[in-house]
Amino acid sequence: MATEPTALPALKPGYLWRAMEHSAIGTALIALDGAFLRANASLRAFLGYEADELAGLTFQTLTHPDDLGADLDQLQALLAGTSTSYQMDKRYLRKDGVVVWAELTVAIVRDDDGAPIYFISHVQDISARKAEETERLRLAERASLAAKAAEIGIFEWDLGTNALSWSPEMFALYHVAPPPGPLDFAFFARNLHEDDVGPLEAAIQNALVTDVIDTEFRIRRLDGDIRIIKVLGRVHRSADGAPERLIGANWDVTASRVLAQQAEAASQAKSQFLAVMSHEIRTPMNGILGMAQAMAADPLPEAQRARLEIISESGEALLAILNDILDLSKVEAGKLELEVVPFDLGHLLTSLSSTFAATAGDRGLRLDVDLGTAAGVYQGDPTRLRQILSNLVSNALKFTAEGGVSLKARRAGEVLTIEVIDTGSGMDAEVLGRIFTPFAQADSSTTRRFGGTGLGLSIVRELAVRMGGDVSVTSRPGVGSRFAVTLPLPFVGEAEAVAKAAEGDDVPLPALRVLAAEDNATNQLVLRTLLGQLGVDVVLVDDGQAAVEAWRSESWDLILMDVQMPVMDGFAATRAIREIERREALAATPIIALTANAMSHHIEACLEAGMTRLLPKPIDVRQLAGALAEIAESLDASEAAAA
Repeated sequence: MATEPTALPALKPGYLWRAMEHSAIGTALIALDGAFLRANASLRAFLGYEADELAGLTFQTLTHPDDLGADLDQLQALLAGTSTSYQMDKRYLRKDGVVVWAELTVAIVRDDDGAPIYFISHVQDISARKAEETERLRLAERASLAAKAAEIGIFEWDLGTNALSWSPEMFALYHVAPPPGPLDFAFFARNLHEDDVGPLEAAIQNALVTDVIDTEFRIRRLDGDIRIIKVLGRVHRSADGAPERLIGANWDVTASRVLAQQAEAASQAKSQFLAVMSHEIRTPMNGILGMAQAMAADPLPEAQRARLEIISESGEALLAILNDILDLSKVEAGKLELEVVPFDLGHLLTSLSSTFAATAGDRGLRLDVDLGTAAGVYQGDPTRLRQILSNLVSNALKFTAEGGVSLKARRAGEVLTIEVIDTGSGMDAEVLGRIFTPFAQADSSTTRRFGGTGLGLSIVRELAVRMGGDVSVTSRPGVGSRFAVTLPLPFVGEAEAVAKAAEGDDVPLPALRVLAAEDNATNQLVLRTLLGQLGVDVVLVDDGQAAVEAWRSESWDLILMDVQMPVMDGFAATRAIREIERREALAATPIIALTANAMSHHIEACLEAGMTRLLPKPIDVRQLAGALAEIAESLDASEAAAA
């Protein structure tokens, strides 16, 4: 048997208002003329008025003038019975003068006969939301202005429907008018350069996996102009992870890419010029320094030997200038390569000191080496470190008249510091501020008195920075200078006993069968003379083709190969020999490039062609003797293994 539901007790009007008084939503009863009849605590707090203050006010006086008309129009519709309620966002004027936003909902209350009695309104504070919307609009406007100023087009591509949305800047960027119908991906694709359709499609497919597209492509405008466009965008996915939209930006990068191409072309032209100049200068220098070395090995009167030393020193100085220019070019082009190998610091500094000992002795100067706690083996580039220190020691000796130069090394963890300290003329603050600038000298008389390009210290700084370190200097006029090279070089361990190297050019070499390809008559004479003094007979040919034919006709222990030759150059000759060796399963004949092309990419080209190593011109007889000794040692080892 069903029971009757319990009837709810009738609520007195006072009870209803008490409930509304504690509501979190602002609530008010408004007379038909707009006067506040009642306002709950939430609304009073929102407007900043007490109850008795609101009793004498109307909603019209608290409504922002710009929103009042719309509010009154809605009220008239309620009174006319054409609507029963309305909702709108409007601004109120608080008691303290602050403008606040509210979401307003208004309904009309009528008596039993349908006559209007009063309005009931609910007010929710939306000031924070409106502030966020305003900020978003402000940022969007700024972004739009920035995009317009930077000529950046914004696009959105619906991946499901192929529908496309473009900002006005996109149409301006592509120099096309909006189509009469819907915009889709096909409209965009019609503007693409035909050679870039495939790469762009691949980039889009990749973006569907990585969520990011970052590439460049070309477009062909209606007037035939081809532009390079940069695209940067992100894929947005649905809740289930499926790609939905690609949103991104386009901008024209043609000008910057053209400038980059021009800069690259200029860099290549400069490199080509330097390579040609290097080759053209090194070739006659090979004759000068090569024959000077040959003459130095002969018995000479003291006066003639002194004159010969001047020729050698002048040639070495000219070669040093050339090397400085080439090194600076490589540093500026970012093509300077560093090697990382273990090396003995003590051996390096001792060898360096020996190199400059004669110069220091001739000037009556002391040249000291203090290894201190830094003795041992390090991991790094010993060639570039030696170049840094050679430059600093050379400068120190050049500018020191009395006293001496000291090389002082110290290690702290994996940081190696080497100081070059002199008792020379020193420098003032003005000079110190520019000594690391390329082509800078202490003053205009420095070059006349001491020579040099002014490149040395700039190269020292660049090399040190490339090695992860730096160079600093302190100096006082008339007292001397202290250059400190700080490098992060890992310490490998204590130095092992270094095997005694061959002590000079007097150590006889075993009989070697040497073939040399060299087209320059002077260089042929230099090569024949130097090898003859080393006790090595050589057969000379004039070009690469002749070298290949001579190699085929006899067995050789070593080929010395020039690079630039008529008929067949050294690269082609080397490749031909290596191909025959491979085809006929022959042992590889050592091929050493003797070339005036000594830049880093030339070395790489020699190795890629199959050459064993490179010796730069001008030929250093010590390097040549060392290379021959290595070849002889490897041959002995091979014969011993075969036996």
